[in-house]
Amino acid sequence: MIRNRDLNLEYSNFSNNVRYYRRLHQLTQEELAEKADLSTSYVKQIESNHEYKNISLTTILKISKALDVGVNELFYHQK
Repeated sequence: MIRNRDLNLEYSNFSNNVRYYRRLHQLTQEELAEKADLSTSYVKQIESNHEYKNISLTTILKISKALDVGVNELFYHQK
């Protein structure tokens, strides 16, 4: 059984990694949004990490491609 606490941790990893790779590639949130064909406000919401949000597989794939990283890297816990 998947608990909300586990989902929150995965979302936190995802959110932090999106921010990390965006900065690594020296992109603004606006530039990432444009590359991923998403709204800037949605990218900001993803990176805000205030609470668990439902993100579609399509969105995850768009972000992965825009950042040129594998989907698994977006969920990897960075130390």
